[in-house]
Amino acid sequence: MRAAIAQTVAIAPRFLRGDVNADLMANTMVGAVRTYVEQQRAAGSDGTPQDADAQALQGTLAELMGCGSGYLAGRCDAACVARTMTQMVHEFAPR
Repeated sequence: MRAAIAQTVAIAPRFLRGDVNADLMANTMVGAVRTYVEQQRAAGSDGTPQDADAQALQGTLAELMGCGSGYLAGRCDAACVARTMTQMVHEFAPR
């Protein structure tokens, strides 16, 4: 889970500066979550969080997927993606 979040957080500063467009950011968000889910399925997991940390991170993955897919479906705009990624950077970027 943390790797999927880190993948999106790594590109977020470039998106927030305007160096990366919202399409790429949203596709990165959705792709990171899909890759995580595929890896879990391949490992035989049903996706059930195993501890409190995983439960908290599951909500973060849901936010990444919801925001990214919402943007790609035209249900929200780049400003919405920016708000989500600002929050993700604040919470998960290495210090």
